[in-house]
Amino acid sequence: MAKLRADASLIPGAVDEMIRWASPVRHFLRTATQDCEIAGKAIKAGDIVLLSYPSANRDEVAFDDPFAFRVDRKPNRHLAFGTGPRVCLGQHLAKMELMAFMREFLGRIDHIELAGSARFTQSTFVGGIKQLPVRYRFKPSLEQAA
Repeated sequence: MAKLRADASLIPGAVDEMIRWASPVRHFLRTATQDCEIAGKAIKAGDIVLLSYPSANRDEVAFDDPFAFRVDRKPNRHLAFGTGPRVCLGQHLAKMELMAFMREFLGRIDHIELAGSARFTQSTFVGGIKQLPVRYRFKPSLEQAA
């Protein structure tokens, strides 16, 4: 929060890092249409291939320090929205909504902390937090206005 408050230009990158970190879509299955090789592994036409987005977004070859959350990560070539001709068409709207939320959140909230354990959706395809108890404090100027 301190880094983002000190430099709002980091918000777009922070949003990408949040998306990389959460990887809402867990996987897709694809059928290979031709023989190929991926990372030294032979894939034959007709083989089923699992694309694991959380794994790809923690790949040590693709990311420096992939298990650290860094709002200033550059480059951040995460695959949370897929890639190529089937990339998620809603990615730009999702990022715009998250950036607007973060600007408002940082302007209103002084402090936030966990107040319990997260509960996650029970799904094998799309994941996310279902419940996240938190304690927060408004910025002093907003508390006085309320």
